[in-house]
Amino acid sequence: MNERNGQNRETDYYSRKYREQLERYSQMDGTDYTDEEDVDLSFSQQTYPDDGEEYDGYNAYGEPRNTVRTDREGAQRSRTSSKGGGSPSKIKTKSNSPKKSTNSSRKNSPKKSTKKNTKNTKSSQKKKTVNTKSNSSKRNEAPKMSKEKERQRKKKSSPVGIFFKSLLVILAALLLIINLVIFRYLGMVDYVDSGERLVTTASMKSDKVQNILLIGSDTRSPEERGRTDSMILLSINRQSKEIVMTSFMRDMYVEIPGHGSAKMNAAYVYGGAELLMDTIELNFDIEIDKYIYIDFFAFVDIVDAVGGIELDISDEEAEAMSAPMNEQNMYLGKEFGTDNLTSGGKGLKLNGNQALAYARTRYVGNADFERTQRQRTVITQILKKAKTLSLKKLDNFAKVCLGNLRTNMSKSELYFLTVKAPFIAKYHIRQLRIPEDGAYVYGDHNGQSTLDIDLDVTRETLRKEIYGE
Repeated sequence: MNERNGQNRETDYYSRKYREQLERYSQMDGTDYTDEEDVDLSFSQQTYPDDGEEYDGYNAYGEPRNTVRTDREGAQRSRTSSKGGGSPSKIKTKSNSPKKSTNSSRKNSPKKSTKKNTKNTKSSQKKKTVNTKSNSSKRNEAPKMSKEKERQRKKKSSPVGIFFKSLLVILAALLLIINLVIFRYLGMVDYVDSGERLVTTASMKSDKVQNILLIGSDTRSPEERGRTDSMILLSINRQSKEIVMTSFMRDMYVEIPGHGSAKMNAAYVYGGAELLMDTIELNFDIEIDKYIYIDFFAFVDIVDAVGGIELDISDEEAEAMSAPMNEQNMYLGKEFGTDNLTSGGKGLKLNGNQALAYARTRYVGNADFERTQRQRTVITQILKKAKTLSLKKLDNFAKVCLGNLRTNMSKSELYFLTVKAPFIAKYHIRQLRIPEDGAYVYGDHNGQSTLDIDLDVTRETLRKEIYGE
């Protein structure tokens, strides 16, 4: 009974193994061998032949006899079988079906596996070749990249590169310092808003010409609005690289908007700088929007800031300077007779007090005509002297000038004018007087001596001299 049970268990074991083998063959060639009815599932108690020998169309590994095996696979199977504790038993069958499957397997399986192995070998060889090329290219690129970095490093550290970098840093620092200094100066200026304008229809204007009216008043106090001793139109022509200084004589009889006709220097008394600009635009048809005001004390300080100016003074002028200088000494708190000249001479050096007296003298020569000439001469000499100043003296001159100015120019407008000043200083300076000779006659209005001018001729003169038309 026990022997029979043992035989049944053994038969079930081999039957299961055989079924697994059939399923394996079915997967190899696509034929279903599990449904064969004549399969004899009885197994004989025989020992498998030695490893690698064929038995009934199969080798010792249960594979078709023509299967190509590699040494590695054989070695792995040998190690596996040795671990399992011996060779499995042989399989014996009466059916011819396994032989058919063997023949089909011999036809299909070895070729397929051979082709697959060949393809795998070729693909692995290609991959190795690509990897070898990429590795070699990387090795070749590495020296190139290192050489390029070395060249860039040398270029950066070259003496020429260092020099230009240092130069740029120095220039940037200088520009920063210059701008800081300019803004410090501009902070000293007395900025005022532009008042109401009545006349803004002048036809003479150009983007290339900037007109700034310089107003010099005979007031002794900054709060006092007196008559204007000096009215000079400063025209900066960027196209012709010229500066034209045009003096308007104060005794010209002109129309003052809203106040009828009067001497021109009365316009400032009636309505300040705005009315004076309106009067010039209305009568001479020239556009003026900006002005700079300088009073009695500022003129003295500016001349002293440049260290005085050199002028040719006649004996008559030296003697005539005494009257205005005595008046100035009183307001400046100086003793009577201070700075008086005993005689004239060539290239006399005048201080601020003496230069102001020279510019105000009107009773020598051709009265007010020569006085306007003296005013333009003093301004021209101040500009020339300023070009020769050292940095320390130039700094003091800038502080004195800007600290005594009152203007309706904005800070940005004055900034750009200051930045351009070194270039504008090289422009050629020309002088003009209005009215010019032949364009006026002497008149008398309300008991006052006046200059009655020919407006048409005067306008053409301004258009030609300032705008070059």
